[in-house]
Amino acid sequence: MKQDPAVRERKIKRILTLQRQLHRLSQWRLAELQRQEDIIQDKQRDLIGALNDDDRLQGLFVAAMAKRLSSLADDETRVAGLKKAQKEDVWAHARRVRQSERLADLLAVTRRRDAEKKAREDLTERVGTRPDASFR
Repeated sequence: MKQDPAVRERKIKRILTLQRQLHRLSQWRLAELQRQEDIIQDKQRDLIGALNDDDRLQGLFVAAMAKRLSSLADDETRVAGLKKAQKEDVWAHARRVRQSERLADLLAVTRRRDAEKKAREDLTERVGTRPDASFR
């Protein structure tokens, strides 16, 4: 069963809209992971700065700060892995958006060609059925 080109084009446009929304969502997720990574790095800098600045209390908190730095490094590694996976997801969604755009454009061109072909056929039929038409 062949679908009406206009119906198919509307469906593809809905799919394109959804693909664009999914792409934006994956970009937002990537931005959130980047923000988390920045926060972790800021905390690491603050801890290292505290270790370097305060000589009097350094002996009391060195073990706790080292443990916290280790924990932050683990978090940073985890977020970096998530970020890498999310970047791949962003690229995949971008690819799907481009494919949907190409398909929507192709369907629009096909629908226009079909409409032009039908208009030419109608015109030819009208000209051919006129009583004063001459094909000499």
